Amino acid sequence: MKQVPMLVMLLVVVAALIGCASRTKVAQAKTIEAGGQKFDLGGTYDPTANELVLTINGDPVMRGSFPPYTPTLRLNATYKNQTFAASCYFGTILSGGSSKRGIIASAVQGGLGKGGDKCDITAGSAAEALFF
Repeated sequence: MKQVPMLVMLLVVVAALIGCASRTKVAQAKTIEAGGQKFDLGGTYDPTANELVLTINGDPVMRGSFPPYTPTLRLNATYKNQTFAASCYFGTILSGGSSKRGIIASAVQGGLGKGGDKCDITAGSAAEALFF
């Protein structure tokens, strides 16, 4: 009879751990036209590995990681003879967690209108923002 409450408690702990696990963030796909070609932009950010991957037409073209306590990242690549530049700002780098530093950073970012995670991608004169 004691095994049933122990099993229930184990299931609750496992469910809580799964709920707290970091999940990969996927950007909403966008399409831009540059140099007479259409490009489908996308990307993923894995908070656990601290790895950002930006894709063009499904191909991983730009990859990088954020330095400690630095929410900005700039990436460049050439794909099908078109130059791409990405300027990324990930507010969750600073505001993650419940520490005092995270709470203060979150409040400051909110006041500056810089909350959220996004990458501004340009190709020639075309530009689009990917939100994660």
